[in-house]
Amino acid sequence: MSMKRSFHSARAALIRFWGFPAENLEPPFHDAFFTYVNNGAVKKVGEIESVEILHRNDGSNPIHKSHFNRNDPANIISARIKPKNGSARTHHIYENGTGTMHVPSGPLLQTSGVVGT
Repeated sequence: MSMKRSFHSARAALIRFWGFPAENLEPPFHDAFFTYVNNGAVKKVGEIESVEILHRNDGSNPIHKSHFNRNDPANIISARIKPKNGSARTHHIYENGTGTMHVPSGPLLQTSGVVGT
């Protein structure tokens, strides 16, 4: 088992995952998802209770274009992230492991998926 996968498994054991199965995400979104959940999202919202990868009811691939910012050409994954202390918010996760968090009455907040940035 690789160090990266071991880290994913250890952190994932503490977080409830809902929606589209994370293990079925296509590369590079599989690694990007875990990078963001374990780093960028934690920095923004604190300890995470649950993550739901949003997708259409037909179970199709959750990779899509942003509906928050229709001018953004990048592919993203939308995930509802519920911190241990606070309300669930929708985050957009990019294929490089960074993401944005939608704030209902404000702008998108850029969060980094890279530790130490």
